[in-house]
Amino acid sequence: MDIISLLTGLVGLISAGITAYFAVKTFIKSLKDKKSTEIWNLIMVVADAAMKEAEASQLDGEGKKQLVMDTVKAGLEAAGLDITDFIDQLSKYIDDTIKFTKEMQKAKELKELNK
Repeated sequence: MDIISLLTGLVGLISAGITAYFAVKTFIKSLKDKKSTEIWNLIMVVADAAMKEAEASQLDGEGKKQLVMDTVKAGLEAAGLDITDFIDQLSKYIDDTIKFTKEMQKAKELKELNK
């Protein structure tokens, strides 16, 4: 069973990496002389795509977060961008997005129960 989980995680990592690569490729031409705000906006776009891919994986919560962090970092480093200064901000963004998503899901479930 551990091998299946490992293989599933690996497939998820590859999928997330491919998604991140194309997201980075789309924006890379416009990043040559961008400000940190613009770089952060790109990081959020790549992180959002990686979170969607990670959600489909069989990893646990921490595994999914690490997958997103690794995917974003690898994708942007491949594009020649150093995101070291954004790591803490990225971690908080992922946590906040997960929290928001869970709150919205609970609200939706509560609304469905009250129908």
